[in-house]
Amino acid sequence: MAESNATQVILTDDGIKIINAQNTADHAASGVANLNDPNLMSVIEKQTQASHYAGLTSQYNVVLARAKEASISTTALTTAYTNLNTFMTAILTDTTKASDVDRATYKRLTDAYNTALSKVQSNLDDYVNNEFSTASSQAVVADSNATVAKSAADSTGALAETAFENNQITSQAVTALKDGSTVTIAELANGLSTKVADSDYETYKTQTKDLIASKASKSEANNANLIPYSSHFTTPLTGWTLMNWGATDRKLLVTTHTFYQNGTGALLYLNTAQNGTAAAGSNRFPLLPNTTYTFQFKAFASSNVVGANVYLLSRAYGSTSDYDAVHGLFKNLVTSPSQIDQYTVTFTTGANDNEGYIRVDNIGSNNSASSGLFFTELKLELGDTATSYVYGGQDSMIAQTSDDVLIKVSKDELIDEINVQAGSTLISSSGQLTLSADTVYFDTKKPVIIPSANLDTVLVNKTLTAADITANTFSTNNGTFTVDKNGAITAKNMTLIGGILTSPTINTSTINGSTINGTTFNAGDIISSTYNTSRFYPTTITPAGLVATTGFNSMDGLRTEMSAGSFVTKYRAVHSSSNQYEAYDGVFSGNELALNSGFTNGIDMGFQQSVSGNQLTGQVVLSPLNGIHLWGSTQSIHFSGLQMNGTGITMNSYGNILADQGSTWWRVVDFNGKEIANFGTDVAGSNAIKFNRELDIGNFHINTGHTFTSIDNGAIHFAMGKGGTVDIYAGAVHYTSLVKSSLLSVKQNVQKADTAYWAQLVNSIDLATYQYKTDDNTSHIRLSSIVDDVNDTKQWQLPDVFISRDENGKLSGVDDSVLLNATLATVQQQQKEIDQLNGHNMELEARLNKLEAKLNG
Repeated sequence: MAESNATQVILTDDGIKIINAQNTADHAASGVANLNDPNLMSVIEKQTQASHYAGLTSQYNVVLARAKEASISTTALTTAYTNLNTFMTAILTDTTKASDVDRATYKRLTDAYNTALSKVQSNLDDYVNNEFSTASSQAVVADSNATVAKSAADSTGALAETAFENNQITSQAVTALKDGSTVTIAELANGLSTKVADSDYETYKTQTKDLIASKASKSEANNANLIPYSSHFTTPLTGWTLMNWGATDRKLLVTTHTFYQNGTGALLYLNTAQNGTAAAGSNRFPLLPNTTYTFQFKAFASSNVVGANVYLLSRAYGSTSDYDAVHGLFKNLVTSPSQIDQYTVTFTTGANDNEGYIRVDNIGSNNSASSGLFFTELKLELGDTATSYVYGGQDSMIAQTSDDVLIKVSKDELIDEINVQAGSTLISSSGQLTLSADTVYFDTKKPVIIPSANLDTVLVNKTLTAADITANTFSTNNGTFTVDKNGAITAKNMTLIGGILTSPTINTSTINGSTINGTTFNAGDIISSTYNTSRFYPTTITPAGLVATTGFNSMDGLRTEMSAGSFVTKYRAVHSSSNQYEAYDGVFSGNELALNSGFTNGIDMGFQQSVSGNQLTGQVVLSPLNGIHLWGSTQSIHFSGLQMNGTGITMNSYGNILADQGSTWWRVVDFNGKEIANFGTDVAGSNAIKFNRELDIGNFHINTGHTFTSIDNGAIHFAMGKGGTVDIYAGAVHYTSLVKSSLLSVKQNVQKADTAYWAQLVNSIDLATYQYKTDDNTSHIRLSSIVDDVNDTKQWQLPDVFISRDENGKLSGVDDSVLLNATLATVQQQQKEIDQLNGHNMELEARLNKLEAKLNG
């Protein structure tokens, strides 16, 4: 604002800057787009990768320290980690913004790290096995030495005990050993202490083979349990989830049973009465690739449980799948119905197994009655030997390496940790971090960086003195003067004398000046409504040219925004029975009109959420480029015709045709009004589907002249859906030839027919003449066998082999195919008999001729 004279500008209590809702909506839409861009790593993915990468770094530090102690080369591993760390550090520096990512490089570096890590871990396994072997040998030698030194240790016991209590070794006392050599107590102590720790023994006098072996033997080690919440189950259940698939009546419960701790200990109980799976999964836990683990658990089941499966489902760092690899620990395991038993298995992880979880399955019931699988005390530990069960508890740990100390506690996806390294210490909390002391002193050469701090009332009635104060925002305790991060000033009363305000936003009731350029205009007062949490004005014009009008009532909030080439309307409900509030957006942008229906997550009286993405339930888009687009189950086009009584037709968002309750027909008509096709749509089903033109279905042609035509001149087949041919029912059938398929290649059990048997059957048939009940006086007399489907005691003889039945076993008529061939058998039999008679006649004729010759002698 320029002034020609000393003009005052007074800003009153109304001076509150408007929140730019459009910029917020654009930012949200950009975030959604980032999730779908493969060349970007979104904020969500960054935060997930940061958590995974912290675990990878902790794992690397532990393995590196162990490898150095074992004198194992880590050059390749260090190089691979350094390359991966350089790549990831650049990406994860700012986890509040999406950034570009080279997916191919990311995969190549990760694969290289996993390969190098696998090789070092394999060398560590060999080293540990050798150490255990060496320790066992040393235990035998130590046993012999302990026996030799026993008397000497007894004689100097008091001296040794005093020395240990004072943390000193008396080196002057010399004892002769059996072979004549001498050793001091100090030398004996120093020699043994290289094998075992002082804290494991009270005095060197009591060192024996058993105690040394207990340090060297893997079977006595009590390895940590990697599975959190592996027993001591509580309600509500923590650490375990019932899978959302399988048997529809599946249940996961916390219960007790007399088989376990006399009914005092809690068990997990997987239940179903169906022949389907009820499955439960644990929380995830970290894994080492290419490493041997031992798993154990206790279980029993009701006698009708089909069996149980137990899996370790693992995945690599960065994987978004539920699991990438499956380790079947137990398959179709049948547990005891009369007692609880322990089951143990040893397995080795794969090259990309970085984390996983345990899944337990009740495969189902074998008799449709309620079946239950009970289990508890699950333990996963390093090595090939099962040790005594220990409670995993929450996913907590204290880990120390040569250059790193990590204290970590996690529960219900909240993670707090303290990580101490040379030159860098991290204290991280996903909840609240409290520093409680009489005085908190920051001793630092560089400035203390606090991105955001609320000093509450500590400065009330006090003075803050400094040479320079640098801050993103500034405000007085009573709110009479504030400066936001963009430099906007809000003051109860402010007088500016002289100078120019360049493109300011001024919220005030009175402005005295000659020229106002590039300002924000607010019409009226801030809207008086409890829902106006963003302090909107009825109308606002921004410097960018956006004109926005806003209003609130007891039911909803309304806002309209107009800018260059765009007109947007927004509706937001103020009441809801859930966290989803009804919302609508209408957007007109020159070549498109989009009407969106959906919801906001929580009340949105600041109009900051966009009705899009997974918050969209329906959409109608009208565009001169793409026509009409419908999306959502509620979107449709309704044609009501000339009436409004429910006799129309609806086309839904899938393009399906839905008839109104009172609708009767849906027709396709040509230009002249002639009906091409009629589709009956009445509820009663009285109106048929009619086609008034020839119909082509593939190679099958149906015309209006009662003709079925094979267009490609191929045969017409009548087949069943399950395969094979189907029966055909018809009146008189006129044909040029009749062919029966009698190929030997499709037959089995082929034997020569007994023509006499079949002739006997044919001769037993009762033939009858008759007319059908539907025949009239002009119909001719019919002749055939009779299928007696009326009388229980059959009055017409017809062997069952000649009777045909339908697919339901009901009598349907005579099987002419069998009858025809039986008749052929009868003809053959009769021909045989004729041949026999002819032969007999010829014999009689010869004899007669001889007799006549004698008589005529």
